[in-house]
Amino acid sequence: MALPVTSIPQKERVFAVAPPGLEPALEAEAAALGLSPRRVEGGVELEGPAGLHQEANLRLRTASRVLLRLGSFRAPDVGALTRGLAALELSRVWDGREVPRLSVAAHGSRVPGSAVPAAAARAWGLSSVGRAGALEEEGTEGLTLLVRLEGQECTVSADTSDEPLHRRGYRQEVGRAPLRETLAAGILALAGYDGAEPLVDPMCGSGTFLIEGAWLSMRRAPGLERGFAFERFPGFDVAAWEARRARARAESLPAPRAPLHGYDINAGALGTARRNARRAGVTLALERRDARTLQAPVAGPGLVVANPPYGKRVGEGGELPDLYRALGATLRRAFGGWRAALLVPDEAGLIRALGLPEARSLAVRNGGLRCRLLLAAP
Repeated sequence: MALPVTSIPQKERVFAVAPPGLEPALEAEAAALGLSPRRVEGGVELEGPAGLHQEANLRLRTASRVLLRLGSFRAPDVGALTRGLAALELSRVWDGREVPRLSVAAHGSRVPGSAVPAAAARAWGLSSVGRAGALEEEGTEGLTLLVRLEGQECTVSADTSDEPLHRRGYRQEVGRAPLRETLAAGILALAGYDGAEPLVDPMCGSGTFLIEGAWLSMRRAPGLERGFAFERFPGFDVAAWEARRARARAESLPAPRAPLHGYDINAGALGTARRNARRAGVTLALERRDARTLQAPVAGPGLVVANPPYGKRVGEGGELPDLYRALGATLRRAFGGWRAALLVPDEAGLIRALGLPEARSLAVRNGGLRCRLLLAAP
């Protein structure tokens, strides 16, 4: 079914998905970019001119995916759902030739999620539609539409990102306990890091915190070196997109505004960090050192950020409490006057071992694991 191409609306409604617990960071980031966000569960809603979904994909460091809202309607039963889907204007995202995939979520609806694919096929004159897997883990491989049923309301959105946004393009190697780039960027934001002060990671692994900090310091847009699903939409304007990317590149600084230092006891991890940094176009000061004996490399104040071992992933086991006590002692001894942001497992014993009773604690998730982000003031 070929769809007529209509004029592009002057306004877009966009939903930027946040990693669990990072909605405040994404809201603050979007506000700093002038995007007027409204925080809701799971992310932020944005409204703005045509091309807003492109800007959000290009510039948001903390968002894991950007969805373009196509429409909402009441769907108390399958018949109303079918009629509502048929009335949607899809020509912005679908040429009517390929078979779209559906990702369905149903909460408190009398219409079961299992009924949506057949209703969509009837509405759009197709023999069937595809099924999308977990979008957080994979690319969308063609047009993916998200259908959300909540009570009697149905909201339909198009994925504009393709691969999850934590895949910036530079991290082709990971350590034994990888940290997603979006989570790293969100933690830096929650810690108040603006790129103008020293950043130290005493257990840097593959270098994700440091590279994200460097890009933030350089004002480098995180989506400059990757592709997006919206590049396959009908009527996609290549020249306008290249102009948008060129503006973002022109705003980027050639080097970070403050020093970034990373340490790790594992030489292999440091090699991975160096190669990732090289692909990201940044230079980091990396050194093989034990966090137990670390000294501040530069005068503060600054931010110490770390994702120490959890044991469940890297096999530290019974040594973890001693390691956490040593890390806390290093922070008190060598980094007086610095702030700290530590991503740790949600285990009271390990948190107590750090010896940071005044630290603010926020609930987050790292790769599905329940964690706490500890933010300690000087």
